[in-house]
Amino acid sequence: MKVVGLTGGIGTGKSTVAKIFESLGALVIDSDKIAKEYLSIGRTGYTEVIKRYGQGILNRHNDIDRYELARTIFKDDEEKKWLEQLIHPYVFKEIRSVIERYKDRKGVIIIDVPLLYETGAENWLKPVIVVACNQDIQIKRIQHRNEELTYKDIVDRIRAQMSVEDKLKRADFVIDNSGDFAETALAVNKIWKIINQGEVL
Repeated sequence: MKVVGLTGGIGTGKSTVAKIFESLGALVIDSDKIAKEYLSIGRTGYTEVIKRYGQGILNRHNDIDRYELARTIFKDDEEKKWLEQLIHPYVFKEIRSVIERYKDRKGVIIIDVPLLYETGAENWLKPVIVVACNQDIQIKRIQHRNEELTYKDIVDRIRAQMSVEDKLKRADFVIDNSGDFAETALAVNKIWKIINQGEVL
């Protein structure tokens, strides 16, 4: 099984790219979903977050209010660091477990990790595909997806991640998702041929 890392800034279209890879036959592991499960009711992550921030971090369904939690951590680097230290070890343990389970099978596993470079995961997730787009498009996509976020909230989230420029310098493959779906699908297919079939562009 070939293992490939997938990353990119918030709103760049990683989920779209991941779905295209999945349609081509890749097994896609979404680290955000693993993190969300860890913060669900009854899990250790859920308990630890409430201990730190109190019941006010919950919504009316007693789930952790992810938008409120995000606002809290993006205002304070120490709080962001605390949450990452809580979640990342669990998430990467789960990802490694999946890789181990499928290591002797044929095919491709795409590991979608938003903070791949920030966490040093490129040391064991190779090659790495970076999804990027024009920042104006990025901001508009985030606004469309999360109407409750202010412009400042969006900019804070973008700035909290490694810059796109730095990610592009370190990428093995780049997908520019500034255009339409057909253009993105074409780019994904080209990379798929290289990593899955060994073809050269």
